[in-house]
Amino acid sequence: MSVETSPRMPRSETGRIGRSALAAVAALLALIAGLALAEGLTRLFLPAFDPSGRFEFTYPVGTLMLGTPGTTARQIKNTGDYDVSVRINAHGLRDKNDVSTATPEEILVVGDSFAWGWGVEEMDRFSDRLQILTGRRTFNLATPTGIDGYSALLDYARSLDAKTDRVVLALCMENDLQLYGTRPDDEEVPPAAFPVRQWLAGHSAFYLLALTVVHQTPWLRDLAVKSGAIVPNLEGIAKQEEDPAIVEASADRLLDIARRYRALVVLIPSRALWVGPSRDVEDRVHKAFLLALQRRGIDVLDLRPLLEAKGTPLAYHFANDGHWNAAGHALAAEAISQHLAR
Repeated sequence: MSVETSPRMPRSETGRIGRSALAAVAALLALIAGLALAEGLTRLFLPAFDPSGRFEFTYPVGTLMLGTPGTTARQIKNTGDYDVSVRINAHGLRDKNDVSTATPEEILVVGDSFAWGWGVEEMDRFSDRLQILTGRRTFNLATPTGIDGYSALLDYARSLDAKTDRVVLALCMENDLQLYGTRPDDEEVPPAAFPVRQWLAGHSAFYLLALTVVHQTPWLRDLAVKSGAIVPNLEGIAKQEEDPAIVEASADRLLDIARRYRALVVLIPSRALWVGPSRDVEDRVHKAFLLALQRRGIDVLDLRPLLEAKGTPLAYHFANDGHWNAAGHALAAEAISQHLAR
C-alpha cells in the first residue's frame, strides 16, 4: 500500500522567505535603534527640545485643568513665534498674585488661553498691564475652558477666600459660543481619538526638533501643507454656526455669572471676521451676540472696533498662532482700564 506525502515547498523558496523575514526584522530593529539614538542625541545636545521642560495643563481642580502648582516651564511654538517662561503658583494659576488674598475692589480676570497669556510673558498679559494702569491688584484665573469653566474658576477663587466680586471676563468668539445647558446630565461624551501627535509632542524631543525644522524650512513646510500634514494658521479657524439658540444660550450663561458678580464681559473677536469665506456669517453672529448681551443688561466691551481701527486687525495676533501677541494684550489692557474708569 502506498503512502501519500504532502507536497513540500522547495528549500530554496523557504530560504528566501526566511531571509526576507530576517531582513525585515533587522530593518525594524535598526530603525528603532536609529530613532532612539536620535532621541538621545537631541535631548543631550539640544535640551530646549526636551518635552519634559515644556508646559502642560496637568492639575485637575474639579472639572478644570490647571498648571501643576509650583512648577516652572517653557511654552514654545515650533514655528518660532514664541518661547516664553511659565510659572505656576500654589493654586495652579499663572499669576504672581495670590488670589486667596484678594480684597474688595480688586479685579479678577477670567478667561481661556487668551487671558492666560498664551505665547506672551506674564508681564505682557493684559491682566498684568491692567494692574499697572488701574493701580488695583489684578488676579488672573484663566485656563483653557469655556463659559461653564469660567464660572467654575470664579467658584474656585471664592473657595480660596477671595473677597472681591469685580470680574473681567474675556470671551473668545472663536469657540466660546455653545448650546450651554442642553446636554442631559447622564449623557456620555464620546471619547476622543488617541491623539498621536499630541503624545509625540509631549514625549519626543526628536519629534519636536523635526517639527520645528519642517515649520521653519519653507519648502518643507509647503510640502507638509500640500500633503495635509500641516493646516495653515488662518485656515484652521473655528467657524461659527449661525444659530440663534447658540447665541441665546451663551448669553444666558453669562447672565448667570453677571448676576453673582460685578462683571465686565470683554469680547475677543474671531479672526474669521477678517479672513476666509464665512466673514458675512461671522459678522452677523458677532453683532447678534453683542446685542443679546446688551439686551440682558450685561456690561460689555467689544474690542472689534479697536482692533480694526488701523485696518490691520491680524497684526495683533501671532503670525502662526491665533492668540494675541504683546501688542494685542496692550491694546486690550488700555481699553479695559478706560472702560472701568467710567
